[in-house]
Amino acid sequence: MSCWSILAQKARAERNRIAEDYTTLRTRIDEQQSLLDRTVQISMQYQSKIELLQTGSALFADIQLYRSSLKQMQQAKFQIESQLKILVLEGGRFQRRLQIAEVERQKFEKLIDREKLNSKRLAEKLDALDMDDLGIQLFQRKKKLA
Repeated sequence: MSCWSILAQKARAERNRIAEDYTTLRTRIDEQQSLLDRTVQISMQYQSKIELLQTGSALFADIQLYRSSLKQMQQAKFQIESQLKILVLEGGRFQRRLQIAEVERQKFEKLIDREKLNSKRLAEKLDALDMDDLGIQLFQRKKKLA
């Protein structure tokens, strides 16, 4: 096993590890996005409930309860959006790391291919030299026999 093969294996393992981490991060982003969607939906329900209660005769305490709940949902929405932005930025960093790891892997694969090609050329050259040597020996024998 050549040194390039070992380095290629290491680069492949690093790329796979980064890809797994990125997949985990994407899962977290999806979870946060679904949590944000549910929070927005609940906030809209609270808002419509407040509007409904204000048009009819309702207790002030009920309206206050929905307003405080709406404020809590808006704060939660803000926190979730902040966390989502952080995760998306981290995802961009993971993508760049993944691209760099993939370039490294491809570089080592090309070096392995080049080494194989050089070995093949060297083997062909040695075969050609052996054939030339054999041809010279046959020529010398024919000369002696003639």
